[in-house]
Amino acid sequence: KEAATLVNALQAGRAAQTSRNQSVPPVTCNVSKLIQPTPAELIKALETGAYNILFYAGHGESAPDGGLLFLRSDAKISGTELAQVLVRTQVALAVFNACWSAKPDQVNSQTIPRSSLAEVLIHHGVPAVLGMRDSIADQEAVSFIQSFAQALAERMPIDHAVAVARQHMLTLYKFNQPAWTLPILYMHPQFEGELIQPVGEGITELPTITSSWLESPPPTASLRSIGKTDQVWPIRGGVMRVGRLQSHNDLVIPEVCVSKQHAEIICRDAFTDQGSDPTYFLRDFSRNGTRILIDNGWKTVHHQEVQLRSGIQLKFGGPRGQIFEFIIDSPES
Repeated sequence: KEAATLVNALQAGRAAQTSRNQSVPPVTCNVSKLIQPTPAELIKALETGAYNILFYAGHGESAPDGGLLFLRSDAKISGTELAQVLVRTQVALAVFNACWSAKPDQVNSQTIPRSSLAEVLIHHGVPAVLGMRDSIADQEAVSFIQSFAQALAERMPIDHAVAVARQHMLTLYKFNQPAWTLPILYMHPQFEGELIQPVGEGITELPTITSSWLESPPPTASLRSIGKTDQVWPIRGGVMRVGRLQSHNDLVIPEVCVSKQHAEIICRDAFTDQGSDPTYFLRDFSRNGTRILIDNGWKTVHHQEVQLRSGIQLKFGGPRGQIFEFIIDSPES
């Protein structure tokens, strides 16, 4: 029932978006159902499906590690285990139609801080989690999910979509019922809530960054994308800022797992026994880290600075992110 509601709501959102602006391409969506899966089946679906939202409607119970989700009568998964899977598969939003999902666990009538499922998922790095602070009637939950999913399909940020859905429930049930107060949204502080990129905020040509070096210019370097498109972004003036926020970065990567101001590549003197040589370094400021391919394996750099050599491969954000190759041009003889 919930899956059918999602499909109908997303299609209604696409129709509403298209009718307002014929030039805007509709949002594509795909809803897959898992009925009482085993943990292995759930994990496999998430790892192979490239989903950005998980909707869960089912039973569970609170516990210090985020509680337990009862996937079926003989199978369950803990909040911590689910959090690791969601972060690894880059799910941006987890929605739980369950009364315990936003309630912390208690011991001897004392609340255990940050023990609710929603808080555990946020702590592990899931960008946004929507849960219920108390039990909610089936019809109320369906009304909320329908309005919420439709708002997302209209390219609203997650927090705006929650506000729209709450207002919809308030209109339906008035102040006589607390239904509109039950959904609780948690968002990571470095996530601004954009599940679907608004129209008109795509990547544009990078501006030319004028910079002069007082003595000799730095070695010419660039980042080259590896994969379907072989784009090249020159590193101008020895500095490149990388992130999701267009107004602050030279290389803009519109992926949820990339922070607004993710990292920067800089050139400065590296001192050796023979003197000093201009050398490029990567500085990471992000939530999910930057991955570097070293010795046939990806190493995560998180809030660190590392030296870059020509030919090294990088991923900004999650393990499924775009691969870039850092290149230092050979000096002319």
